[in-house]
Amino acid sequence: MKKILLAVLSVLLMPCGLQAQNTETHVTVHAGEAELETLLTEEQKQSVTHLTVTGTLRDEDYAFLRGGLLEQLDTLDLREAEIDTIPAGALGEMNLYLILPEVIKCIGDYAFTGECEVTGSFPYMSEYKNSPRHKPLMLASKDHPWLVNVEELCYFAVYSQNGDTLYYLKPNEFVYEREDVEIRPGTRVIAPTAIRDMDIPIENTNLVLPESMDSIGDYALDIRPNFITGYSKKNRYPNGGESYGDGSIVCEAQNPPKIGRPGKSFWVSHSYVYVPEASLEAYKTAPGWKLARKIDTIENLMKKWQGIPSARGEGGTSVSITSTDETYILNFSKAPLQMDYFSTDGSLISSQKLSSMEVTLPKTKLKKALTIVCVRFADGTNETIKLIP
Repeated sequence: MKKILLAVLSVLLMPCGLQAQNTETHVTVHAGEAELETLLTEEQKQSVTHLTVTGTLRDEDYAFLRGGLLEQLDTLDLREAEIDTIPAGALGEMNLYLILPEVIKCIGDYAFTGECEVTGSFPYMSEYKNSPRHKPLMLASKDHPWLVNVEELCYFAVYSQNGDTLYYLKPNEFVYEREDVEIRPGTRVIAPTAIRDMDIPIENTNLVLPESMDSIGDYALDIRPNFITGYSKKNRYPNGGESYGDGSIVCEAQNPPKIGRPGKSFWVSHSYVYVPEASLEAYKTAPGWKLARKIDTIENLMKKWQGIPSARGEGGTSVSITSTDETYILNFSKAPLQMDYFSTDGSLISSQKLSSMEVTLPKTKLKKALTIVCVRFADGTNETIKLIP
């Protein structure tokens, strides 16, 4: 009986198996001598999801891909293709996973979107500014001989494996939560177009360049500035901007890094720049850096907050905070005497005497976009906290 059932099942399943074998989802073609459209069968045009292309691609081949095939492709693999430049607008707005040629050198304006695997040298990235299409996410292949992917809290990046060159940086949602963009210590070079046309909330974000920084390539900091007001949470440095629309850059390098062609929305030209005190005059006359709105010292930047005790801290263990929709509830572990309210520029807003171990603070009374509260205790200590309205 078992043998009969197995025979029946084999007959029933055979058509499905034959159909699966005839449906080609992974197809490889050698393009260039003939048009890509003629190299695919009609069945392949209806079923292919992973297309590998060797040889090269003509303008009409890119048009054929944009004409509908990209809508069903999951992956376009050009690793072995003899293509050093992907032309402007080549693959349109269709999201897909693109594996770049090993010999790639340049990607044209608005060439594609989606995810892109880099298998050889990191390409020069042309413009994506003022386009509804976002700059693609670039990924070094897992077996890449000299590139490595790096994921920090607020951005994704591609570095050289020895860590001395940043090739690509794309902010994630945490940069909009006002985390700084800190280039890794040991980085000497920011490659051309590395952060080009990226959407950066410069008002709330410090760009921190390490002491090791030596040069910044063409259009590497030609960003798309996003002016977002609100609470600014900094890491090692306070916000250096002094008015609406100002960015801030902290460059720790003793010698001004060389800067290539700046671009139309050069991050430095939107920003207050802070540098080592001994290097101040050198930065003021250095090409690129002298375009800053103001150049001051890192020491003066830090002094802005020294008038507020512990202002750069995140609050001590003596204060616990509960947030509701309309209030903050502050509980103290030791006897408090007074609370002082400061604006972010260090100005005293008001003071309040305390006699209770718990205080309810209406959010409507807080200064937008951030109020700094210093709690003074009976034992002579104090704690500083930052509250958002």
